Amino acid sequence: MGRSAPIEPLSKPLTDGVIALRLRRHADLDAVAAASHDPETVRWLDDTPMGPEARRTSMARVREAWRSGRAAPLVIADAVTDEPVGIVNLQFRDDEVATVAYSVFPADRGRGVAPRAVRLLSDWAFRDLGLRKLLLEANEANVASLRGAEKCGFQQIGSRVEPGPEDGRGPRTTVVFARAAP
Repeated sequence: MGRSAPIEPLSKPLTDGVIALRLRRHADLDAVAAASHDPETVRWLDDTPMGPEARRTSMARVREAWRSGRAAPLVIADAVTDEPVGIVNLQFRDDEVATVAYSVFPADRGRGVAPRAVRLLSDWAFRDLGLRKLLLEANEANVASLRGAEKCGFQQIGSRVEPGPEDGRGPRTTVVFARAAP
């Protein structure tokens, strides 16, 4: 899966004056790694918390995601301080469709960071990358993500039930949203 050609990394951040989406830097890795161990992050995302090996190879994996056309990983930063407050990612299914994934760091939740990031990312994906459709998936119990998807113009198009992780929490339902290019 992915695009048929590499994605050119952003030459300058995307910003709305409150947050900015920019390329990941080595200086961001402490915050990204710490957030990956946060219990709420672990609860909602399938990613394994970042260990020493993942941290060591992180920047190479980010560069490869862009080069291969598989994904466009970005940091959500405070537009004034440039400090990382989350991560956002386009995962390309093909040349016209991508899935949006994001996580806001614990200290910055509840401030509207996720909807701002998703709007900026969506606008860029449609305008500059020529995508025709974006998908966003969220656990049905993750009320903040469900509301955020709707705030950003995504419409629910379905759901699927998946076996739960091996931690005994049982099956989970993922709600699938879509937004078409304007």
